[in-house]
Amino acid sequence: MYFRPYPVMTVLGLISLGILIWLGNWQYGRFTQKMAIDQQTPEWTMLDGEIVPDSEIVTYFYAGARAGWMRVIAVDTGDKVVYSPVEIAYQIEPPLPCEGEACATGHVSVRGIYKPPFKRNTFTAPDNVEKRIYYVLDPLEFAGLLPDHIAARVAPDVFEPEVIRTVDEAGMRIVDNPYARLRLDDELPPQRHFGYAITWWGLAMALIGVYLAFHYQKGRLRFRNEGKS
Repeated sequence: MYFRPYPVMTVLGLISLGILIWLGNWQYGRFTQKMAIDQQTPEWTMLDGEIVPDSEIVTYFYAGARAGWMRVIAVDTGDKVVYSPVEIAYQIEPPLPCEGEACATGHVSVRGIYKPPFKRNTFTAPDNVEKRIYYVLDPLEFAGLLPDHIAARVAPDVFEPEVIRTVDEAGMRIVDNPYARLRLDDELPPQRHFGYAITWWGLAMALIGVYLAFHYQKGRLRFRNEGKS
């Protein structure tokens, strides 16, 4: 085989190849790390209290490559007021929060974990406060909907129940809550990192292919038996 590489192109190509492989390895490392965290059992705690009347809001939901909407209620434990999801509706348009007698009331006792609120980013859609439809699960943003003496006791963290009611085309059922896990970055599932890793590694292979094809086209790469009759 005859091979006479371009020096500058080779150096730049090797640097680019190293970066692409490193990015792929980093994304795969994040994938394995998140998968390991999701397999751990959280240290469950209990939420006991009374549902705050007319406190339900609807917030955007995304986990496991599925999007939908969550119904979230406020629970008064006596010491503080905690927002906790009670249902996930897998549908495109947001459902309207309950009103008046249609809202749940009474005592709540459920097992789960406390987690920090979600954060907004550049791509977060604007909320519809009038209809109580939000795109970020942040209790302090919902506090303004409550009477002042209740709003003053709203806790900043969200209580994620171990199991949650879901509604989709298959009907209603109780499933494990995708947000009730130790991992904090709920918006980016492990599978997304695996896809990113495949993308970076694929670009690395494509770079090698382009590099070899370019040298072959320029006559700087020839195979041993090429041109022989």
